[in-house]
Amino acid sequence: MAAKDSNPAKFSSDRPVFCTVRLEDPVAEKLANRLKADSRAHALFDLWRNLVGQPNAISFVIKPAKDSRSRLHTCVECGQPFTSAELVFRHFRHAHAAKAVKTVEKPIDPPKGSFQFVAKCGLCRALLCPPNYHGFTAKLTAHHQDRHDHVPFDEFRAKVVNSSFPDDIEAWRKAASIVHELHCAHCDQLLADDREAQDHLRNAHADRVAKAEEELLIHAAHVKDLECRDLRRACSEAWDKEKKAPGHFLALLRHALNQKGLQLFRDILGHQFACRHRPRHVSPRDALTPRQQEMLAMTAAPARRGHKPNRHTLRDHFAAQAVSEQDVKGDVDALVKLGLLVEFDNGQLDALGPGSHIES
Repeated sequence: MAAKDSNPAKFSSDRPVFCTVRLEDPVAEKLANRLKADSRAHALFDLWRNLVGQPNAISFVIKPAKDSRSRLHTCVECGQPFTSAELVFRHFRHAHAAKAVKTVEKPIDPPKGSFQFVAKCGLCRALLCPPNYHGFTAKLTAHHQDRHDHVPFDEFRAKVVNSSFPDDIEAWRKAASIVHELHCAHCDQLLADDREAQDHLRNAHADRVAKAEEELLIHAAHVKDLECRDLRRACSEAWDKEKKAPGHFLALLRHALNQKGLQLFRDILGHQFACRHRPRHVSPRDALTPRQQEMLAMTAAPARRGHKPNRHTLRDHFAAQAVSEQDVKGDVDALVKLGLLVEFDNGQLDALGPGSHIES
């Protein structure tokens, strides 16, 4: 993308836009594959919190406001997006000047008269013209508007100094002996100034400068490179809103994981979880061993001091019955695979029942 303009306010139209957050599919696919390889259930909120710091996981979809007939536009040359075509023409004239206009130098008669001084800008040290030259006031005003319009004119005028160096006077004479004509880079039409050049691009070559778009897709990593202040503000506000109340993003994440084949459920507090196997009640048709039935009874019982059993608890419990750790692990894995046992990301085990934390 092109570098930002020195004055961002020039690339703002204050037009309202509608911005929403989108989850990138490659990131969702990678996350789903990682969860499928893990037997534990993970909270969607924790998954969202891990995605916040990944710029490649988020994109912004921007559309014009619903009650507006305006459209969004992008620069044909570099793809830089803007909220209006006028901003695109202004950007194109500055960022792609060589493809907008071409400058042709033509010699003219040198200025006549006796010039002892030449005015020099105190801000950028550019040579203006002698104070007794007939175009001094116009040159001074034009230089202020083109280069230093952020400085009050009186303050700018006070910093203009007169130079009596012969080299400066001779350099000004040479520069004044050449006139720079502006020609359209597309049709070679002669243009009077920058304003006429911009108007000519808009009227005669709009299709070579701006492209209208119904909506824009901007990756989060590229937001900082946007020249249009309205679009940067819309993306920032949308993301700040999601971080405060991530309902929309959680819905996107839930839908994406569900489409990838993962199971989603809630606990009794309403927290959403994702796992490989959906938890379900034990039915008489399930052919479970007595040890597996005992495991389900232990995990379905009310939590003691806020904690449910984990693999270590079951291992220690059945060690007194001379059951090996490998057999306990095999039973737990089998129950998790059947969906009769849920292992959360903190290691605690839970089963549907009167004391379960899982919403039935």
